[in-house]
Amino acid sequence: MKILKAILIVLVVLIALPLIAAVFVKKDYAVEREVTVDKPVKEVFEYVKYLKNQDDYSKWASMDPDMETSYSGTDGTEGFVSAWSSTRDDVGSGEQEIVKITEGERIDYELRFFEPFESVSPAYMTTGAVSDGQTRVAWGIEGHMNYPMNLMLLFMDFDSIMGADLQTGLDRLEEILESRKSVAPGSKEYLLGYLQQTVDTLKGSVSALSETQLQFSPAKDRWSVSQCLEHIVITENMLFGMVLEQLKKPVVSGEEEKDETMKLSDEELIAAIKDRSQKAEAPAELQGEGKYNSPGDAIRDLEAGRKAVQDYIENTSVEALRDHILEFPFGKVDGYQALLFVPAHTARHTLQIEEVKADPGFPED
Repeated sequence: MKILKAILIVLVVLIALPLIAAVFVKKDYAVEREVTVDKPVKEVFEYVKYLKNQDDYSKWASMDPDMETSYSGTDGTEGFVSAWSSTRDDVGSGEQEIVKITEGERIDYELRFFEPFESVSPAYMTTGAVSDGQTRVAWGIEGHMNYPMNLMLLFMDFDSIMGADLQTGLDRLEEILESRKSVAPGSKEYLLGYLQQTVDTLKGSVSALSETQLQFSPAKDRWSVSQCLEHIVITENMLFGMVLEQLKKPVVSGEEEKDETMKLSDEELIAAIKDRSQKAEAPAELQGEGKYNSPGDAIRDLEAGRKAVQDYIENTSVEALRDHILEFPFGKVDGYQALLFVPAHTARHTLQIEEVKADPGFPED
């Protein structure tokens, strides 16, 4: 009996010691790595703020080629969610959400793991200028382990393990960004890129929607997603036709005359168009009736109209566009800005679509 009692005491001590030790072990951890990219802050931030781009540089995104992914919301905006599901235990399933964006400086995420264990971890990515053409990018993740699982922090070097994965991702990010040709604002490439970006964002917002979701209207005085799509397609065709007519007018001679007529910079123009705090009722001929029951049909019609816009831009010099001053309802713009209006209008109503999708009554499928 004495031997059995001694064995039991030893077992109790062996079990109790780790549990007692865990009381004094930290429960939180934080890991951060950084890299310097030979690109300006604006260009770097414009790339990293889109969560889908992590699929190209994150080590975790490449661990399982058969991993299933899904998305909801508008990428590059707060509330966008990227979800993954894998049969591999080292990948598991979960989702990542953009919870806050400080433009040009920081993106905050929330990582929610479902399998092989449940946990929630904040993460972030920051950008800061080293020089005019260099950007320091930091990528970090924070975590919490409840008692007594926090005992693992004594035996596992989370900083080394997770830090290595973060560094791998940052090194890939550096390689991707530095291999890309820089696109200067105000260039032809920038205008063509913005055209493509806005249609890609719209696709991401509506591609998975059902007919029921497309036709849902939050209220009698609010459009459905289908009506928003129809308005985008109709208005783009009208806008481009109007721009072409305006560009037939004589050019403005003299920089002084052009400066006196211009009111908004390119960036201010885009921001003003996308500003959903200012709303106005569209003319009856530009209001959609909800004809689209398939997102694919709407995107095909949009891309068909965009082809003419793209062809025109590719065959026209930026100088020729800047030399024309056009009369728009909100003021005078040059030809380049008039063409920026086309994708910016799509961006504006993509935000409207997200407002519809965020309505509490929006159908689940």
